[in-house]
Parts: sequence; C-alpha cells; structure tokens
Amino acid sequence: MINEKRYIAFTQPYFFPYIGYWQLIHAADFFLIGDNVHYIKHHWINRNRILGEGDQPQYFGIEVSHASCNRLICETNRVVSRKQAEYLCRVLRFYYGRAPHYNEAMDVIRPIIMDEEPDLTRFLLRHMRAVAEYLGIKTEIRLLSEVTARWDCKAPELIRRTCEHFGYTNFINSINGTKYYTKDAFREMGINLYFLRRNDDIRYKQRCDEFVPDLSIIDTMMYCSRDEIHDMLDRYHFV
Repeated sequence: MINEKRYIAFTQPYFFPYIGYWQLIHAADFFLIGDNVHYIKHHWINRNRILGEGDQPQYFGIEVSHASCNRLICETNRVVSRKQAEYLCRVLRFYYGRAPHYNEAMDVIRPIIMDEEPDLTRFLLRHMRAVAEYLGIKTEIRLLSEVTARWDCKAPELIRRTCEHFGYTNFINSINGTKYYTKDAFREMGINLYFLRRNDDIRYKQRCDEFVPDLSIIDTMMYCSRDEIHDMLDRYHFV
C-alpha cells in the first residue's frame, strides 16, 4: 500500500490502540505523538477495550492523576501502582490465558503494564515503541513536544504547521477524520490529505463465535501471530 510518496501522520497517544492506529503508523514515514495538546477525559489516552465478560467489549486501562482537559497530555501523570499493574496482568490471564499467542504477547505486554514511569507521555511513548517493534513497524515515532514548541491553535492549523516544519506535503489521518476535515480545505493550505480506512476483511478467530471488531491490539496479539498481524498492517486503503 505504501508508495514512493513521503507521508507524515500524527495523533494523540492511545493506550494499546486498535489495529487501525498501528496501520496509520505503518503507512507513515514519520509519526508524531501529539502530546502537547489538551488531555481528553473518557477517551482512549489511558484506556482501551478487550474481550471481557460474556464475550463483550470491556474497558481496560490505567489510572491518571488529576485528569483534566485544562492540562496538556505532556503535563499529565499516571498513577503508578504495582498492585494495580499485577491486577491488570491477572485480568489478561483470566480472559486470554488460553489464547494461542498468550505467552509471546505477554512477553511484550507485561513489561509495559509493570513499567513504573509516572509521566503519562513517556510511558505511552515507550509502550508504543515496544509494540511497534513487536509488530515489525519501522516508522520513526517521536513526541511532538520534543521537536516543536507548543502551537496554541486549532487542529487544521496545527497540522499545517507540523507538515511545514518537517517538510511534508502528504498527511495521513484516520478515517474518523472525515468528520472534522475536508481535503479541499487542506489542499488550499498546500497539503494532500489522505484518510486511512482499514479493509473490512481484517478478522481473526477469537474465543467467541462472532467476531468482535475494534478492540485493543492486545486482543489481536493474543489471537494472531506476529506475521499475521504484520500482514494486517498493509490491509488498508486511502479514501
């Protein structure tokens, strides 16, 4: 799916995001984690969903200290608790202990969950790099706050400045971005905007009869081999 064009992408850091997020990283030549933007409560920054009780999606995440939409993500800390981390590992063992790739998946997941880094952004950066390495993703992943000053502007202007700063004219956004951005508006700014949509055929055998989509990459890692997941990374198209 990747051609000779050079693509940049950036979005907020998420906790063990679903396969589409990793496709976005894989499709880009350079991926930036937007950490110097405001924290969003009840979102995906500190939680995701796994296959839980009754084979239904269940939230799975970490606690954030004094979460506030008035604070930047890079100004936010997580609550470090070994007891909570051990509990999360037990939850995964309870729901996924019989999954075919449980052991190799936990070799990656367990050190992340047990990481005692209090800085939320640093923690998420380390976890994303570790999972990306496991999946065979070669894209460079950096923090936006490390390479630019904070730009206090709305999202389209932030994207324009980021592309200009790094010398890119092709920007990839997830398919959900179609709710907020238009290609014509970005074209006027000199940017080619692409929306990435994962293919509908991304399905795999879970413990339940009917496939449950849009779960954390944790679920995918438990039921699919590294090679199978790496193959999924290319199963997307631009719209």
